[in-house]
Order: sequence, then C-alpha cells, then structure tokens
Amino acid sequence: MKSILLSKSRLFQAALFLAFLSQSVNTQAQSRIYANDQYSNVYGVCLGCEVKNPLNAVGDNEDNYSTMVMGTVLLGGVEQTLRFPEVRINTKLVIGIGTNNVPLTVQLLSGVYIETMSGTTANNDSQMITASLLKLADTPNRATIELVPASSYNAVKIRLSGGVLSLGGGFRVYYAYQDPLFNIMAFNRGSQITLGGNVPLEGSEMTLRNAAGKEVHRSILRSNTVDLSSPQPEGIYIITIETKDKKTYSRKIKITN
Repeated sequence: MKSILLSKSRLFQAALFLAFLSQSVNTQAQSRIYANDQYSNVYGVCLGCEVKNPLNAVGDNEDNYSTMVMGTVLLGGVEQTLRFPEVRINTKLVIGIGTNNVPLTVQLLSGVYIETMSGTTANNDSQMITASLLKLADTPNRATIELVPASSYNAVKIRLSGGVLSLGGGFRVYYAYQDPLFNIMAFNRGSQITLGGNVPLEGSEMTLRNAAGKEVHRSILRSNTVDLSSPQPEGIYIITIETKDKKTYSRKIKITN
C-alpha cells in the first residue's frame, strides 16, 4: 500500500512538472512579437528581381515564407521590410531565413544586409550577415539571423544586392520577431506559486495584485516557490517582480484552487 501511495505521489509530481513545463514553453512563445506588416521594393537596375508571396513572411507561421528573387542585376537589388506593432528597445531580433535546397553559409550570404528602422527613419545600423549573427538550424538550408539592436526599432529591412551568390531559387524569409530579453513563468496550485524564467528571483520583491489592482500579497523571494499568506479566489492576477538592482517585471497569472 505504501509503495502504491508513493507511486501515485510521484505521478502527481511528474504531472505537475509537465504542466508547468508546458506553460513555460507556451509563455516563451507568447512573449514573441511577430512582424505584422511588410513592404517590398526593387531598387536600382535589377531586371527580373521581385519578392514573391511577400505576406508569407508576416505573422507567427514559421513555415510559410516569402522569396526574394534576384534576376539580372546591373546596379541594384531587392529588399523586404518587416514591421512590428510597436517601437521597442532591449529585445532580441530574430529573422528566419532559408533557401530551397542550398546549404546556408556566411559566404553564400555575402550580399545580404539587414538594417533596423524606427518609424520611417533608418537607424543607420546596416550590416552584412556575419558568423556571429547567423545561427544554423538542424536542416542545412534553414537558419536564423539573431542580434540585439542598439537602438529602438519597429522594423527591419532585409536587402539583397548584386553580391549574392547563387541561392538556388531565391532567398527565403520565413518570419521575424522581437523576443523580450526577459520572461517570467508562473504556476500555481492552491496557495503556492512556483516561479521560473530568466529574471533573477532570489532577493527580489514579489507583489501580487488582483484584477481590481488591489495588492493581496507582498514578500521577499528566498526561492522560486511562494506560499501565499492566505488563499486567493480564482481569477486573473498580476505578479510584479522587483529585482535587487531595482528592475521591474510583470506578467499575468491565472490562480486556480
């Protein structure tokens, strides 16, 4: 009997962990802010250059793609600008790219440039794809470009010039998103809240407010587990974490009993 009860306890703990892990993965995905608009352009003298299916690079479908096609380039190229809902700073910019069958290398992308924009104003941070920016995926013909722009931005321009090597059917842009450099994950059961994420928790002050804005709990975190002083009614609450270096982070949590 004791062993059966122990097994049930372990199963419950495993289920609890999997539920928290699932919520953690969902929270990370939800924190991404995908481009919601685009415009494309052919500049200079570039015969047969175009962007096919440009809207496929917009939104959170990471398997659709636009295709930037280079024709006969005399002096020019093709570009696509992906725009985000808001101007932001302190985010990681991630752009999904690929080809139809050609393995991606830094040398292959020697004519690909990216530049961020704030509104319609360029941030003058145009740069060619380098090894530090290119993150290869499991499949050789897909990769991401990842960087943390120094300036606030709400758009990124991807430009192909005449220096691009053979891309075997075109250069694909799958998506672009802004990834906040922090996230808070939370799971609750009854009067206990378990926190996770990449925000430094130990020594931070946690505040819990209900949907009406009333503070219902405040404590200094000594671990990632918080025992509320009293059970709270089911509903949506706001957790605020103020770290020891006085940085503040907030997120919603649904409390269930």
